[in-house]
Amino acid sequence: MSLSKKIPLVMYLASAFAIYSNTARADHGSMGFGIGTASPIITQSGITLPVGMWAGGLITQFTRFNSASDSTLLGLKNNAVDDAHGDVHSVKSQVQPSVFAAYGVTDNLTLGVRLPYVQRNDVRSPNEDGDAVNNLGNAGGFGGISLFSQYRFFHTADNLNHLSVVAAIKTPSGASNVQTNQGAAFETHHQPNSGSWDPALGFSFTRAMGKFSLDSSILYTVANRGTQNTNLGNSFDYNVALSYAFVGMARNNLFVDSNNAPWTGVLELNGMRQDRQITAGLTDPNSGGNIIYISPGIRYSGGKNWNTALSIGTPIVKNINGYQTPPDYRVTYRLVFVF
Repeated sequence: MSLSKKIPLVMYLASAFAIYSNTARADHGSMGFGIGTASPIITQSGITLPVGMWAGGLITQFTRFNSASDSTLLGLKNNAVDDAHGDVHSVKSQVQPSVFAAYGVTDNLTLGVRLPYVQRNDVRSPNEDGDAVNNLGNAGGFGGISLFSQYRFFHTADNLNHLSVVAAIKTPSGASNVQTNQGAAFETHHQPNSGSWDPALGFSFTRAMGKFSLDSSILYTVANRGTQNTNLGNSFDYNVALSYAFVGMARNNLFVDSNNAPWTGVLELNGMRQDRQITAGLTDPNSGGNIIYISPGIRYSGGKNWNTALSIGTPIVKNINGYQTPPDYRVTYRLVFVF
């Protein structure tokens, strides 16, 4: 493939770069993990970056929650069967901007790094006596740096089918002792970083079908014990995306040969199953579960060296354990450059 064809290709490949985030409960955002193509926005593609290419940019995810009223929180606290079930909280929103960089070591191997900033807004929880709700404040700070690798071990001669293995690890770097308005540390599941080493392994697949393309990915993350002797629980992310190129072919040798197809429509299903949290050997009944988003989106390529994408997700499955602040909607935005 010529350099003139590789540059627009890398733009599309890089536009879905996002290593998995630190997810634990219904009020913790989930992001894709890797290098995507012109098709998916959150789902990981099976295609890797071409050799010698760099990509970098900004990814921001905003999640709005159905936050509970003070009376609801107090009712849950005072009518709980035990103290563990009565340990409830509410979060209004979460925003997570991240910067990233990725490099094509070979045509089949991509390495990357991601640094997120995590901000949870308006965290509230009943006090110990159950007669008032404390406004704990906003928990913000840098999350753990994540390292990422993707190896494409199979692709057909026509470049229409691609299968990759993905490995990643979240480091314990970042803020893990942010204080509440009352001067105590936020619980670990509200901290920007859990303070643990969390490895992940998964697979991603891409199939081109003319103006359409199909991408799917799975990722299993092992959560280890971190701050406050807490394990946030292992997670399993699963995604599928169907994309449509409004002009040109959806992928002719890894999408399009020119910048004549600037608009791509995307429809994704993004799911995550989470185990319960364990702190000091005690399992939190208000943690874990399964959430699935339906996420339509659009990508625009404004030039051969940059593109941008927007996805809006609505939860269609919210099977969560105990009481957790349920998500209302989620917005994911990407701006990507190549060099």
